[in-house]
Amino acid sequence: MRCFLMLTILVLCSTLSLWGQGPDLLIQQYDKYPYDLEFYRKWNFDLFIQGHLSNTTYRETRGRLHLDVGGNVYYQFTKTFGLSSGVHYSRISYRYAFPTDESIDRIRFLRFPLSLNVYPVKRVRLSLGGSYNWVLGATGQPPPATERSTYPNKTFVNSLGMGVSASYRVWKKFSIELQYRFQKRSFNPLQRETQNFQGVALGINYSLLDPIRPKP
Repeated sequence: MRCFLMLTILVLCSTLSLWGQGPDLLIQQYDKYPYDLEFYRKWNFDLFIQGHLSNTTYRETRGRLHLDVGGNVYYQFTKTFGLSSGVHYSRISYRYAFPTDESIDRIRFLRFPLSLNVYPVKRVRLSLGGSYNWVLGATGQPPPATERSTYPNKTFVNSLGMGVSASYRVWKKFSIELQYRFQKRSFNPLQRETQNFQGVALGINYSLLDPIRPKP
């Protein structure tokens, strides 16, 4: 009983001492920096535009540069961990590199990502997750055709993908993001057209709300 009483008094004294210290002393003593003491928004939204270069895997093709646009919604469980999702409009096109076939395939997708986000420092976000890629349409000119036409249904089908990215907030609500992603679906591995793509993207994101919520 005596030990329990002494332990209780010690804890109370330590608590009072902690609350009596100023913020600067707390930062020095416990290695807390201003970011740790700031408020943050649990919900946020952004719009983005990305330039990306994607190409097929296991095919003799040359990828072409395109722009993606879309929006994301973010939820933070803590200052350093959260989830995000969104809707992205994406296009992929590539030229076949064969002497008898230099036609171009063009595919349009809606991407629905779901990512885990980590915020190791104030301006940086690291993300890892997957996506569902919904095919909107595809066109091409497979030999011996001489005019571009729409591919039949199931030539390209919906697929799953993965991605990893790093984002850095450069100024107020603006950030830049570098991303690597791939998608894969072996619907018919013997057909000329492929469902396997990989690429890199670099874009600008604009947050609709200030990431740092003002203190009340």
